[in-house]
Amino acid sequence: MELRLKNIGLRVSSIVVLLLLWWAAAMLMRDPEVLPGPLAIAHTIVTALNSRGPEGESAYFDIGITLARIFIAFCASMIAGVGIGLAMGLNRLFERSLLAVIPLMLTAPTLLMVFVAIMWFGYSEAGGLIAVMAVVTPFVAVNMYEGTKAMDKSLIEMAVTFKAGRYLLLRNVYIPQLMPYIFSALRYAFGQTWKIVALAETFGLKFGIGYMFFFWFEQFDIKQTLAWIMIFVILMLVLEHGVFARLEGRAFAWRNSSLVRGRA
Repeated sequence: MELRLKNIGLRVSSIVVLLLLWWAAAMLMRDPEVLPGPLAIAHTIVTALNSRGPEGESAYFDIGITLARIFIAFCASMIAGVGIGLAMGLNRLFERSLLAVIPLMLTAPTLLMVFVAIMWFGYSEAGGLIAVMAVVTPFVAVNMYEGTKAMDKSLIEMAVTFKAGRYLLLRNVYIPQLMPYIFSALRYAFGQTWKIVALAETFGLKFGIGYMFFFWFEQFDIKQTLAWIMIFVILMLVLEHGVFARLEGRAFAWRNSSLVRGRA
């Protein structure tokens, strides 16, 4: 409990220090049209959340659209990446076929993939989804492939010897050993997904948080631009620390209990 409170205190302290540095920089700049302070941005965020967008939509509509795009693209990339990675690790044919292709996909620049997807699919939802999957899926696949190679083969052989079914083998042998790799891939996939979705919204999609801060960027309104960027960052931090960190903590709760028993 004390360690948890200490970690929370350190995180809060780092945010406070960052806000103070921002406030000091804004005071030294003395030009709110270039660098408004944190209080001015907070007021702008409240105003944005209670006003209509350029298309007459509410701010919550844009936020919901962005979250939906992130969720769909993230789930599609994770499912495809995990499936490909497991197939590569457990089947020699898949391994030989894809081992040369996956590294090529990993080298593709993110911005380039967004532009290519927009050129292929136009300003549509498909373009953003393909851009995310092209960047995120190969990394998830490689992570899962490495996980399958690192599994304890003796456990698998023992399960097969005792005639464990495919479902039982997957649930009780494969998944527990792959959990660290799954969560590592999950963290990376989520981080990349929301950045690529924001990029796609900025350059080619209508509605969404990325669309809003690009709209205000074109109007040269720095307060609104920073306000929408901050809305986006706050949402992603809440999801990262409020959802994924909790899921990871529950998935690996057995480690803490084992550590406590070992000390006892």
